[in-house]
Amino acid sequence: MPKVTVIIPNYNHVRYLPKRIESVLHQTEQDIEVLLLDDCSPDNSREVITQYAAQDDRIKLVFNEENSGSTFHQWNKGIALAQGEYIWIAESDDYADPVLLETLLRPMEKDSTIGLAYCESQMIDENNNALGIHYIMPKELDGALLKQDFIIDGIELVKQFMSFCNIVPNASGVLIRRSVLDQVGPADASYRLVGDWLFWAKIMATSKVAFVTTPLNYFRQHTNNVRSSTLRNGLALVEEARVMKVIKAFGEPNAINYEMKIENILGKWFYAFISNHAMPFSLHRELYQKLCDLEPSFPRRFAKYFFSTLIENKFSGLRQLVGDGILKRILSK
Repeated sequence: MPKVTVIIPNYNHVRYLPKRIESVLHQTEQDIEVLLLDDCSPDNSREVITQYAAQDDRIKLVFNEENSGSTFHQWNKGIALAQGEYIWIAESDDYADPVLLETLLRPMEKDSTIGLAYCESQMIDENNNALGIHYIMPKELDGALLKQDFIIDGIELVKQFMSFCNIVPNASGVLIRRSVLDQVGPADASYRLVGDWLFWAKIMATSKVAFVTTPLNYFRQHTNNVRSSTLRNGLALVEEARVMKVIKAFGEPNAINYEMKIENILGKWFYAFISNHAMPFSLHRELYQKLCDLEPSFPRRFAKYFFSTLIENKFSGLRQLVGDGILKRILSK
């Protein structure tokens, strides 16, 4: 059996595939199998993938006959086929430093209770230009953990931070123990955007987590992707509210960070309500219901926030609502 199964789920990333695949094959840890999955890409990804498979017998090809519609379906498919003791989901548009696997394996092989190890990521653009470090925690949170490597009980990370944000920014920088995945089950493919957030939280809730501050993963940023579109149409907010309820069930979250997250969602939602015409009314209703499920007192909170925001700054919110926002759309029909 290979020590590590590397899952490369590809969709339409032929431009980045050579750098991705070569960064996997040239790892200093060579005891690997590579599952190259293609989700019915319309570009010539399969031609490139097939060429690499012909050169290295560690590569196995898994081609879909039709598009699965979800990154997380592909994750689950790869995990079900994996034979390794550890799993690395290496996204097809990212790439890695040659010592990434070796570095993340080190703490996991010393301590069998570590279920997830990950490293800091260097952000890059579509032309491989460096954009800076993608720190695991935003400035609103206590950044003490950022300054050193750590090994900690994952449930503490869940309760302290995961109700505010996903502190595992990129799957490509993560190594997972297969036996823990057998415990927690597959990623929830009903999510469009934040299924990884919930996936990491489930793993953290059952095991220790190791973090390495060295940026060994290169996390590609795109100008037009699924994340940007789901943020515009409001689906990301609905999914965040869903995740918060599940994470809350793991234990009472940090009160300050939890409150900041509710305020964060309200702020984005209000902006979408008066300015962003891409969010359909059905998602407005769904988000309201999800937040009511999360917090029984939410209706009162929502009313207070809504009306206070409309009248602040000399009624600028109300003027925008009437002049440029949703009321204008309704009255113009």
